[in-house]
Amino acid sequence: MSLRFRSRAAFAVTACLLLSVSLLVSGCGAAGSKSGGEPGLAGLWESFEGLRAQAGNMVSVSAGGDVNFGDGVTPTLTANGMDYPFADAKDALTYGDLAFVNLECAISSGGSPVPGKEFTFEGPPDSVNALVDGGINVVSVANNHAKDYGATAFMDTLTNLGAAGIAVCGGGADSAQAYSPAVLDAHGAKVAFVAFCNINPAGWPAGASTPGVATCNDEDEVAESIREAGKKADYVVASFHWGQELATSPTDDQVRLGHLAVDSGADLVLGHHPHVVQGMELYKNRLIAYSLGNYVFSPPREISSRTMTVIAMMGPDGLVQARIVPMFIRGCRPVVASGEAGASWLSTIAGYCEGLGTEMSVVEGRGFIRGKPATKAKQ
Repeated sequence: MSLRFRSRAAFAVTACLLLSVSLLVSGCGAAGSKSGGEPGLAGLWESFEGLRAQAGNMVSVSAGGDVNFGDGVTPTLTANGMDYPFADAKDALTYGDLAFVNLECAISSGGSPVPGKEFTFEGPPDSVNALVDGGINVVSVANNHAKDYGATAFMDTLTNLGAAGIAVCGGGADSAQAYSPAVLDAHGAKVAFVAFCNINPAGWPAGASTPGVATCNDEDEVAESIREAGKKADYVVASFHWGQELATSPTDDQVRLGHLAVDSGADLVLGHHPHVVQGMELYKNRLIAYSLGNYVFSPPREISSRTMTVIAMMGPDGLVQARIVPMFIRGCRPVVASGEAGASWLSTIAGYCEGLGTEMSVVEGRGFIRGKPATKAKQ
């Protein structure tokens, strides 16, 4: 029996017992009736906080979008310190068991900009401390800026991240490393992260003996990477750098690859590259966030400054519940949106999701997407 099946079966039994106890203690009867928790979410079997309290039965992942410590962000770091970028987002990021972002720059003091590339990003070596301070556990480097300053700076980035204790997926010293998962522990469960880039300048893909990123060029290889990750973990998170810049709806390629990832065993799919937020789809009870937008960035336009943090709670049958925290980028960093502006932005995100056939409820300044209660083992 595989690690995934054994672990999830054990999780499921405990989840059923805890759910029964929870219903008895709270006096819950019909679906939607509950004591405390978020109001107005009819049909939720338990509040998000209640789910989070059952840490041994489910795993939660907090995710943000593109993080770039180069370009206009560098002087902001210099002026404000490394605890500045994630100061307002840290509560959302650390609410999950594990926190993920897409690292859209090199972290190095070496190399030189790749000739002929319009935008090249490199952050100072100590910017890795910002990730640590923000509670980030794992980053993807499978994007079209990972090698902006050449192979040496790319390898510096991997070294700097490793020295700081931050796991990396989607890139490595060779293709074997690039397609291998980063496997992290979340209170006894194993969570594997894999990442792939569908926007690849010349020289970006990892080779048999050359550094680079994992790509979507061979979709069979993508599927196999996800399947192999599933053999090493209880949950698989797949990240994709894909889509069309500034498009608020996913392309057909994004949808096809997102579904391929789930069909291959991914429990959560996280996308980026468009520099704007796109909607989320619930496919086979797995959440696909097609674009998380910018996060730590110096966006040139207002639509690119609208972002979010997604906290996905997963059980043996996929998504249990997701919480969406609306944010705006102000001063190069994500800041939680509130009041009418926050409500309006959440309403827009809900519309994006509705266009993909997924309902997002908005309650007390947060968005919620419901999945299935964690009540049985995945077959």
